[in-house]
Amino acid sequence: MWRIFWALGMVLWWVGLAAAEPLTLEKARQLALAQNPLIKAAREEVAAARAGVKEARGAFLPRIDLRLVYARTDSPVQVFSYKLAQKNFKAEDFYLDHLNHPVDYTNWQTQFVLTQPIFNQGREILGLRRARLSLAQAEDYLEAVRERVLFEVERTYLEALLAEERVQVLEEAVRTARENLQVVESRFRAGRALKSDLLEARVFLARQERDLEAGRHDLRVALSALNLVLGTPLETRWDLEKPSSFRIPETTTEKVWLCAAQRWRPDLRVEEARVRQARLAVKEARWRFLPSVNLKGIYETNAEDPLTGGADGEAYTLMAEVNFNIFKGFRDRAALSRARAELLSAEARLRQYRREVSHQVTEALSALSTARKQVEVTEKSVAQAEEGLRLIQKRYAAGLALLVELQQAETALKRARLMHLEALYHLRLAAARLRFVSGLMGRKPTPAEACHEKP
Repeated sequence: MWRIFWALGMVLWWVGLAAAEPLTLEKARQLALAQNPLIKAAREEVAAARAGVKEARGAFLPRIDLRLVYARTDSPVQVFSYKLAQKNFKAEDFYLDHLNHPVDYTNWQTQFVLTQPIFNQGREILGLRRARLSLAQAEDYLEAVRERVLFEVERTYLEALLAEERVQVLEEAVRTARENLQVVESRFRAGRALKSDLLEARVFLARQERDLEAGRHDLRVALSALNLVLGTPLETRWDLEKPSSFRIPETTTEKVWLCAAQRWRPDLRVEEARVRQARLAVKEARWRFLPSVNLKGIYETNAEDPLTGGADGEAYTLMAEVNFNIFKGFRDRAALSRARAELLSAEARLRQYRREVSHQVTEALSALSTARKQVEVTEKSVAQAEEGLRLIQKRYAAGLALLVELQQAETALKRARLMHLEALYHLRLAAARLRFVSGLMGRKPTPAEACHEKP
């Protein structure tokens, strides 16, 4: 019965693979760049920063306001001023009784106010500089997100490939265990094997099938993780195509890789932009001690009743305003001290971030070198394990070896193949990580070329 279920599971598994869509690493990169939500969010941040630059430019243009006021009052001062504004003041309005006890009076005031900023403690020019810095920072952040997503695409693609190849190794182990079970059954029927050997062979096959199911679970999880990075539905099935070759970085000096990282890492440029923002904040704090200068023009009409007629007057006013703060409770001085401290903090964080980038490059180079050696060692181990199993199988068929020796040889071969697959995975991942920490994930120049090119 269990054989039927196992065969049914195999059929369903291969049917699922047949319905899967082929996916290459290059196609995965394109899908992620087009659909990954983090990239979309970073693009919107760039769009917002561009709008911020336009907003900052608008601060240099004149401001025009329309002001409408309706008033009805018997206040002596207000009635007097409204009549003057309406050009409706008469001689009898000078009578003391009229001045002290005016009748209710109505005024409809319409004002157009034009304000041209000249200098407001540098808010306009510094605001534009800050907006431009924010735009450059948002663009660098978008590039950093792209680099991270491309690395995650390659990492999850490699993990899914590793999971697929691990499943293939485990399937081969199941087939080998099944063939050995048939040999044990044949020998048991011929009276050349004990029943304990037969039971042990069946248990061993069950363990291999258990490992196979665990491997298929890992494959499903790996494909889901890949879909998460691609921005596709998590249940999407892919038929992964193994690349003919992976880009293994050329052997070059650590100095060249460090140079490329310091010049091309977009996240490092984001940190540098934070320092420039902090320097700009210090300048803003200094300029708070300067005056504000603005020009203003006002055109107004005052009417007793603009709908039915009546007194109506118009006037204009031109003004130049200079505001100079004398005392504000030492707030400006405290703001300058805070801005200077934040600048020192940002510079310290940048120095530490540069050190971290250098450490990441050194670590990635060491990991790549180690991974190369592990591939060579595990490749030899696989060849030795295959030869060992072949010899044990012949000896067991001739009755010269124990079942436990055969199972140990099978387990050793499976373990050697899995270790070799993992070594290849770590080599490819180390190569991708080195490109990533050097800022070259989405580019094709060599480290030496990148070190001399401008970002």
